Amino acid sequence: MNKNFTQELSLRIGRDKKSTQALIEGLQKAMIQYCGDEESVAIPGFGTFSAVKHPERISTDLSTGKTMLMPPEIIVEFQPASKLRKIAEKNVDSK
Repeated sequence: MNKNFTQELSLRIGRDKKSTQALIEGLQKAMIQYCGDEESVAIPGFGTFSAVKHPERISTDLSTGKTMLMPPEIIVEFQPASKLRKIAEKNVDSK
């Protein structure tokens, strides 16, 4: 966990560092649970985390030529909110 982020967040929400860390860890666990269940998590003004399940597939190891079955996997995609996208574009343009 990024200590600077935790400190900044604790100042902004008016809580001590320990309770802010607990809040971040709780958010992390909840997001892992929801994404693991293939549900989306939307944070207004920030963006949406969406879990996409990729089915199992056959892959070839290029060095040995062996084919192998790759297990299914869940990939989490992030779609930033328009507000966050505008801020990021503004910061890129100003540099």
